[in-house]
Amino acid sequence: MENLTNKKKILVIDDNDHLRKIICEALTLEGFLVFSANDGVMGLEKALTIKPDLILSDILMPGLDGFSVKKKLAEDVNTMIIPFIFLTAVAEQDELRKGMSVYGADDYLIKPVTMEEIINSIKVRLEKSASISSIIAEKLNQLKNKIITVLPHELITPLQGILGFSSILHEDDGSLTRAEIKEMARIIEESGKRLYTLIENYLQYSKFIIDKESVTIVSADLEILDLVKMITSRIAERYHRLNDLQLDCIDVKINIEKDDFEYILRELIDNAFKFSEIGTPVKVTIGSSEDFLIVKIEDEGIGFPFEKLSEVGAFNQFDRNIYEQQGSGLGLITSMLIVRRYHGLVDISNNTHGTTVAISLPFYKLSEQQIMNFVSSPSKLSPQVSSE
Repeated sequence: MENLTNKKKILVIDDNDHLRKIICEALTLEGFLVFSANDGVMGLEKALTIKPDLILSDILMPGLDGFSVKKKLAEDVNTMIIPFIFLTAVAEQDELRKGMSVYGADDYLIKPVTMEEIINSIKVRLEKSASISSIIAEKLNQLKNKIITVLPHELITPLQGILGFSSILHEDDGSLTRAEIKEMARIIEESGKRLYTLIENYLQYSKFIIDKESVTIVSADLEILDLVKMITSRIAERYHRLNDLQLDCIDVKINIEKDDFEYILRELIDNAFKFSEIGTPVKVTIGSSEDFLIVKIEDEGIGFPFEKLSEVGAFNQFDRNIYEQQGSGLGLITSMLIVRRYHGLVDISNNTHGTTVAISLPFYKLSEQQIMNFVSSPSKLSPQVSSE
């Protein structure tokens, strides 16, 4: 009996019985395990049941059209990343954009189409899907190894400071001056804050790994203006640099969890102040393009080496031996993962004096092609900010 375990499962959804039969027969001959449905309702049911490796679907169908099928599958964590190819006779530009952008389709084939074109498109999408899965698995494995080797050191370093100076204060026989006690208390407080931040970042990262499914962008509901003002001013004040803060923020809403948005903003703005000098500006701009909410954070700090862009990850820091940076890098990678969880993009670039980090949060789900482009070259994808 033929082994079906390794065969890729393809679901074909089309209300044209003749065309659907031809496609299914051709895909079966190509070695795929093929399932079919004659309308969107049945197609949705089968997709949720068999969880195919790819879906080829017509758009204009009675009951539930192809767009609605894609939208409902995108709302389910078990089916949201399945590659989806629309097959339709509708060739208008607005429909093309709707399918590729709003609904996150991975390809769009216009009837009449040859079987060779269909098969080639399916193979390309399956290869890209496998490539993305492989890259993510490799990165996660690297992060796990670094957590095992680096995290203990990062936890012990501030803890040693806390225990050491606490012991001195506890055993003091009255010989320490008030200034010495105050300085030790300051070091204990700073070490405690460093330890707290590391633990918070680790917990946030762990939460992301455990609850790593993407979210469905439905509508904008988080008002960010007052939130941005509060976070930026609080961080600037902590670094005694309120005069260095430059804030340009539009009044806009975005569909994102408040805690997630706060975490992203807090980590990236804190880095901008941490790695730049007092007296140099840190500019935070919140704007929008047609499809994105865009957060830009600019500083005149140490810069970000482009040749190491691919090395961004938990516990990675650049030129640490030169700049004596503190922290694990976990906040940066967790922020990037959260942005990607909302189908967003991260662009890190050097300007003349320092670093610019641009976070783009879309109002719709990105296609697999856009995600693949981001994985391979994130620095090319950030839209320009327009503070309208």
